[in-house]
Amino acid sequence: MAERARIAVTAMGSEGDVRPFVALAVGLRRGGHEAWLVAAERFRARSEGASVPFRPTGQDWDEAAYRATMSAVFAEKNPLKQIKAFVEVGVSELAAAAQGVVEGTRDADLIVHHAGDVNAFAASIVHGTPRITGTLAPGLLPGGLAAWMARLMTPRMTDTSFNRVLAAAGVGPRRRIVLETAESPLLNLVAISPHVVPPKSAWRGRYEATGYWFLDEPSFAPDPALRAFVEGGEPPVVITFGSMTELDARVVGLGAAIVEGVRRSGRRAVVQAKDGLGEGVAIPDCVHVTGYAPHDWLFPRSAGVVHHGGAGTSAAALRAGAPQSMIWIFGDQPAWGKLLFKRGVAAAPMPLAQLTPDKLAERLRAMDAGMKARASELGARIAAEDGVGRACARVSETVLAAVT
Repeated sequence: MAERARIAVTAMGSEGDVRPFVALAVGLRRGGHEAWLVAAERFRARSEGASVPFRPTGQDWDEAAYRATMSAVFAEKNPLKQIKAFVEVGVSELAAAAQGVVEGTRDADLIVHHAGDVNAFAASIVHGTPRITGTLAPGLLPGGLAAWMARLMTPRMTDTSFNRVLAAAGVGPRRRIVLETAESPLLNLVAISPHVVPPKSAWRGRYEATGYWFLDEPSFAPDPALRAFVEGGEPPVVITFGSMTELDARVVGLGAAIVEGVRRSGRRAVVQAKDGLGEGVAIPDCVHVTGYAPHDWLFPRSAGVVHHGGAGTSAAALRAGAPQSMIWIFGDQPAWGKLLFKRGVAAAPMPLAQLTPDKLAERLRAMDAGMKARASELGARIAAEDGVGRACARVSETVLAAVT
């Protein structure tokens, strides 16, 4: 492996999963490495916009079909059945992308991949290429009883499905695939602030917390209506459900509940909803509905952020020093909500299914001066970190160690 390596950075999942790996690729290229992104076609613009060469994994998803499938997953009330259904959705997408990931990493000296990217794990086996992992959430990291249970049960629930992915990549069946994928013998980077999730003794020598990997957009210019609303009164709260757009406001009544909750709270709010808040929902003067606006522009100008609890959104709100409230939907989202509630920087989390105007108003009012002070203090610590820089330094050290 050369001191200046050819590094394939693979990414999978939603926007919040992919952005940190684009940020890492940017940092690696600044450090002199030849790095590129391997991901679904829908992320080409995000990658090339950051001057990172892009290699697609093949046919992209059908967004309408994906939304319909995910709506069915979220409608399932049994948690175990919901997880199984969610895994099946993910497995189908992974299997379809398997050969694209193998091809996109063929000439790499090193693969850096999301800790859940079974395709990248398979590609490293096919090519005999060393790999480094990056994790965005602590769920399967060792340390503590909950982690022990997760590491025990998850392979039992996923091996059969993930062996389909390995087969699509040309790799034979294995056991404990999710744990093998998540742990590289070389280096495992934890893209979380140690001020939020302190390193465990069980990580020593195996995992390293670098801080978050942010991909900022300093050249972003908001549309005049958004800027005028944000600057036209008290800082607004931001309400966003990120890439969970399959939860159509017109179906679940989410838009009407949000508007009425904001009105009852006495706050002003920016609501991110690219398809609007639903037919027949009147938008009062205290609410502004907008489409895309990067977190690094919007959140520091807010009085707080209400969101689904995704790792990337949580991280951006933390760095901005914004109080938070998680109205969670699935997966690790309630865990982030509980963690930040215990830290005193977020209101008590609740599932989306229980959202009412009164409960939303209660959570907006809970974002008081005390919570803001605690969030600002933690945000300053996170803003002082250079997660991408630390991660890239560790990758370069690992590359250098391989040639000396």
